[in-house]
Amino acid sequence: IETVGLILLVARLADFVVDPIIGYTSDHTTWRLGRRRSWVLLGAPVFALGVYMLFLPPRGADEYHLLIWIAVFYLGWTMITIPYGAWGAELSGDYNERSRITGVREIFTLVGLALASAIPVAVGVGAAQGDGVSGGYWIAMEALGWTIVALTPICVAIMFWSTPEPQPRERKPVSMWKGAKAALTNWPFVRLFFATLGVRMGSRAVEVLFLFYLVDAVGLSRAEGNHFPLALIVSAIAFAPLWIWLGGAITKHKALSLAMGTACIVFATLPFVQHAGYWPNLFLFIVIGAVFSAPYTLGQSIAADVVDLDSLKTREPRAGLLISFFGLAIKGGDAVGAGLALILVGMLGFDSTADVKTPEAVNALTSAFSLLPIVFYVPAIALIWSFPITPVVQRRIRSLIERRIKIEMEVHRRRQEAHKT
Repeated sequence: IETVGLILLVARLADFVVDPIIGYTSDHTTWRLGRRRSWVLLGAPVFALGVYMLFLPPRGADEYHLLIWIAVFYLGWTMITIPYGAWGAELSGDYNERSRITGVREIFTLVGLALASAIPVAVGVGAAQGDGVSGGYWIAMEALGWTIVALTPICVAIMFWSTPEPQPRERKPVSMWKGAKAALTNWPFVRLFFATLGVRMGSRAVEVLFLFYLVDAVGLSRAEGNHFPLALIVSAIAFAPLWIWLGGAITKHKALSLAMGTACIVFATLPFVQHAGYWPNLFLFIVIGAVFSAPYTLGQSIAADVVDLDSLKTREPRAGLLISFFGLAIKGGDAVGAGLALILVGMLGFDSTADVKTPEAVNALTSAFSLLPIVFYVPAIALIWSFPITPVVQRRIRSLIERRIKIEMEVHRRRQEAHKT
C-alpha cells in the first residue's frame, strides 16, 4: 500500500512540472490542424494506452508497471485537458456566452462521472454472484477500461468535427518564466487561483470522508450510502443551468459566492439532522450536489475572463499556460484537502478499520466532515465576492484587445503594401 501511495504521489508531483510545459507549448503550437485540437489528437492515444494498461494489466504486473503506465495515463490526460480547457476559453469573448460554453461542457463531464459510477455497480453486482467480490471487482475494472478506450476516439472525433478553433490574431512571444511572472502580478488571477484552491480543498475533504460519514456517523448501510454519490451527480447536472443563468443575472462571481455560501449553511446543518434517517440526509446531500455544480460551470468561465486580462497585459493569447496553472490549483487542492481530512480524523481518534467506533471517534468524524468545507470555503468566498472583472470590465478588456488587433492588422497591411511598392 505504501509503495502504491508513493507512486501516485510521484506521478502527481510530476504534474507540477509537466502541466505548465504542456500549457505553454500548446499556446505556441503552429500546426495546421490548430493549436488546441492538435494536442488533443496527440493526447488521446497516449491516454487510451495508459487506461488500457492500468485497467487491464497483464498477469504478473508489479509496481514498476504501475509507475510507468500511471505516468503515461497522466501525461495523456494532461495533453488533452489543458488544450481542451484553453480551447473552451477561446471560443467566445462574450461574458455570458462563456458560462454557457463551460456549463454545457461540465454537464457532459458530470454525465461521464455518472456513467463511470454506474458501470462498476451494474457489472460488479452481477459478477459478484458467480465469481465472488474479487472477481466482480476485476470485471468491473475491465468494463470501465474498455468503455473509456472505446469512447475516447468517438468523443475526440465529435469534438474535432463539430467545434471550430479560433485562430490567434495577436502574437508577441513571451517566455514561460516571464509569463509566470505576469500571471503572478495579475491580481484577479491570483485571487481566482487561491479561491479555486480553497474550493477544491473543501470539496475533496468531503469526498474522502463521504462514505465514512454516512455509514459510521449517520448510521446508514453501505448499500444506502452508495445511493448518495449518484444523487449528488444527478443534482449537479440538473442545477447546472441554474448557475449558468444566475451568472448572467447577478454576475458569475456573485453566483459562485452564493453557491459556496449555501454549501456552508448546509454543512453547518448536517450535524442537526445526522440521526434523522435516510431521507432528510439525502435531501441535504441533493442540495450539496446542486451547489457543487457552480464551481464547475462558473469557475472555468471566470478563468476565461482572467485570460483576457492577461492577454491585454502581455499581448499574447496564453490560455493554455493559465489554464494549466488553474489545473495545478485543482490538483494541489485535491491532494491537500484529501490528505488533511484523513490525517485530521485519524489524529482525533477515528479508525475506519475498527469494528466498533467510539462516540468520540464518531463526533470527530462529524466535526471534520461538517467544518472542514466551511473553513476552506469562507476564505474562497471572501476572495471571489468582490471579484474585479465584472461584465462591464470584461467588455472593456475585450474592446481594448479587439482595437489593438485591428491597429496591428492595419499596420501589417500597410507594411505589406509598402514592401510591394
